Amino acid sequence: MSRNALRIHESDNVAVAIREIAAGERICGIEGLDLRAVETIPRNHKVALAEVALNGPVRKYGEVIGFAAKPIRPGQWVHTHNLKGEGG
Repeated sequence: MSRNALRIHESDNVAVAIREIAAGERICGIEGLDLRAVETIPRNHKVALAEVALNGPVRKYGEVIGFAAKPIRPGQWVHTHNLKGEGG
């Protein structure tokens, strides 16, 4: 399978979809990860690589970009509906 997501920094708990990822499709291109998308992830949007608790930090670029507005499951789309603060 070809890469469909990119983790920018090793400490990130989200990756960027480099193309649309269908619900149920395996997230490919991140070493050591065996994960499927819970829902469709639009191109250039974020997908959770790990569970993020309510108010837990969401990391991209090795930095906190916001906090979970609700619990986020691995493989879930991360966007304004479940991310707050810091600009997401």
